[in-house]
Amino acid sequence: MSKRIRRTKQLRQDLIDVYRYIHERNPRAAEKVFDAIERNIKSLLETPGVGHRWESSDPRLEGMRVAVVTPYRNYLIFFRASPKGVDVYRLIHGARELGEIMDEIDVEFER
Repeated sequence: MSKRIRRTKQLRQDLIDVYRYIHERNPRAAEKVFDAIERNIKSLLETPGVGHRWESSDPRLEGMRVAVVTPYRNYLIFFRASPKGVDVYRLIHGARELGEIMDEIDVEFER
């Protein structure tokens, strides 16, 4: 059985928000950033131990990891390895208040 990537509904909205924000300023840049994010998400299947552990007292976040999007290092991917592949929860700009955002994480996946 091949490994798969599961994405939360929040991740979908994060991707839309990032794309729209950049696209308003520079449509070509929005495409480049979006493509890099997608490449980085897909690469998590091959390297699920990349990044660093996200430390939290919230049991829902146990095993959560954070990886930097290359080459756009301001964007962070929050994910967790699973027996079937990788679960990707959020894409967040590093300048935001990460703790507050992660406290509000929704673990509902797309179908």
